[in-house]
Amino acid sequence: MRAAPFLLTALLLSACGPAPSEPVAAPAAAPVAKPDPNGWAFAIGKNSVEMAWMTETMPDRSPLRLVCARNDGFMVEAGTLTHIASEERLSIGAGDTVVALVAVAAEGAHGPLIRATGPVDEGLLTALTAGGPISISYGAQTYGPLAVAAPAIRRAFAETCRKLNAGTPV
Repeated sequence: MRAAPFLLTALLLSACGPAPSEPVAAPAAAPVAKPDPNGWAFAIGKNSVEMAWMTETMPDRSPLRLVCARNDGFMVEAGTLTHIASEERLSIGAGDTVVALVAVAAEGAHGPLIRATGPVDEGLLTALTAGGPISISYGAQTYGPLAVAAPAIRRAFAETCRKLNAGTPV
């Protein structure tokens, strides 16, 4: 007899659910998170390797490109900076490592930009591999610090750059 009240309670509770003819409402769909459009793209060719910062505000071009070419050193292209006639230096930093490059005004496929070149710097490649945030400065203008690229991209860029400048086939 003691089990009877528990059995009766269980039957009453099960009867409280929706009637078989009533459809059960589907749960509300969770909002889909929009992926972050800002990030690093990576490309490798026979004679060069490149990391390009891509943004939603400049979808047709990269505001910052880092390029390492076979026996040709390191190049930075910055599409967000304005040419300064008296400025000849662009500095790029990764973490605590900063390297100065020779900068000139140039014309890219999508308009004017600042192009800076110099020798490959092992300290900069090591800092890029370690994951230091990247930023550049040109005169009083700065761009960054930017989000750190994925470890695989950082490693591949630095290793390929070293090989290219050592004359080793990629």
